[in-house]
Parts: sequence; C-alpha cells; structure tokens
Amino acid sequence: MKHKACDKCINSLGWINVGGNSFIALVKVYLGVVGGSKALFADGIHSFGDVTGSMTMLLGLKIAKKNANEKYPYGHGKFEYVAACIIYTLLFFVGIYILIDAIHAIFNRHPVNPDMVTIIGALISLAANELMYRQSICAGNQLSSPSMIANAHEKRAEVWSSLAVLIGIVGSKLGFHFFDPLAALVVSFFIFNICATMIYQSVKSLMDCPLPAEDQKMILEEMAKFTELKVKKLRTREIGQEISVEIESIVAPNSLLENLDAIKEQIKKGIREKIGRPGEITFYFSTQ
Repeated sequence: MKHKACDKCINSLGWINVGGNSFIALVKVYLGVVGGSKALFADGIHSFGDVTGSMTMLLGLKIAKKNANEKYPYGHGKFEYVAACIIYTLLFFVGIYILIDAIHAIFNRHPVNPDMVTIIGALISLAANELMYRQSICAGNQLSSPSMIANAHEKRAEVWSSLAVLIGIVGSKLGFHFFDPLAALVVSFFIFNICATMIYQSVKSLMDCPLPAEDQKMILEEMAKFTELKVKKLRTREIGQEISVEIESIVAPNSLLENLDAIKEQIKKGIREKIGRPGEITFYFSTQ
C-alpha cells in the first residue's frame, strides 16, 4: 500500500458504493418520475443496476479471499472475474431496457418537457459518481482487483451518462423535446460499450492469459541477474489480485543446491517487489 489510509479506504469502499448508489438511484428515479424526464428515470434504473453490481463485487471479494484448499489448490481469486462478468451481464440487460424505452419515445414522438428539478438530480448524480469512481479506481489499482476496477469503470460510465442526461434535460427545456429520450438512448450505448469491454477482459482472464508484457520483462530481467541460470520457459497468469509464475531454468552443472535455494529466494523477493502483487512463484530446474 502506498499510504496507511489505503486500508481504511479499501475496507469502506463496498458499503460506500452500495449506500451511494442506492441514494443516487432513489433520487434520480423519484425526480425522473416527478419531473417527467425519461433520461433521468432511465439513469436511475442504471444506478439500481450499480447497486446490484456493488453487492456482487462485495461477494466476489469475500469469496476471492478464501484460502486455497485441496479442491481449489490455486485459491479462489478467479471468482473476481466471475463477479465482474455477472456485474456487466446484469448491466447489459439494464441497457436493453433503456434502449427500447428511448426508441419508443422518439419514434412515437411523445413530447417530453422535464421540470427544472430534474437538473438537480443529474448534477447530484454526476458529482457523486465522479467521487466514487476516483475512490474505486484508486483502490482497485492498489489491490490489482478485477472486480473493483470493473466497479470503478461502471462509475465512470455513470458520470458520462449523467452528463448526457443533463444535456438532454437542458435541450428539452430549450424546446428540443426529443433531446431527453435521445439522452436516454446515449446512456444505453455507454452501458453497452463498457459491458462489452469488461466482459471480454474478464473472460480472457478466466482463460489464464499471461501477465502484461512489461511484468514478464521484469521477471526475465530479475532472472538475468544470476548467470547460473538460463530461462527455458516462463509461464505466468493472473488469479484475481494474485499472480502465478512458473519458471523452468537450465542450471550450470557446477551450481550447488544451497546456492540455488538462496537464488530462488532473492528472485522471488525481486519479482514481488517489482510487480507489487502477492502470489505463488515456482521454479523447475534441470541441467539441460
């Protein structure tokens, strides 16, 4: 952790997201109905999807922290990717609802003239989601947590959708009555874009994709410090917040066993310090 306050911030993140999203959702749905804004009401439904997403994130983090056992020798870290897929699948269906409702309003030319109070709801949503995004993305990057990062991107999508809603409401107040449902339509496309991106990344991680190229390069640089070893094969993968590294090395015939044990510990320490993530680092040695 970069700072001592990070632990407290990370531990409070889930419930801040649940409470914040619940409050924002209720405000937007209420003001959307009372003020007659389809865009704000749709954005409120979007926020209720975020509440579900935040609760799924909390469940994913709790399961991911379980210790490894005989049934799951590599631990439960990958459940975070499953949680991220669930979050974005739910959000995708929310996007479909918003899309259909907006198209129906536009093509049936239903006049929409939102009340001024709906602007307050859009501004509250924009400010609150930006604050939650900044906390979530910072915590997610600190822990290298897929579900936290997924939840953070959800907040950024909410920021942009709230901005679209604000523009739609202002446009409708200026006499362009189709602006409000058009803003709801834009919200749905923000949702589809972030869903497609994050589901793809989560599924790719479930398929044991390797660590980023820069991390693999750092591992090889750490190995290159020891002339007794020559890397034959390097296999890496992400397991939620943790990593798994398997290194096959050719050892110089005159190397002593006690030297290898010391070298292994130095390499492990160097890798963990540079990558900054916990995990299993396994070595396989051969003389050819």
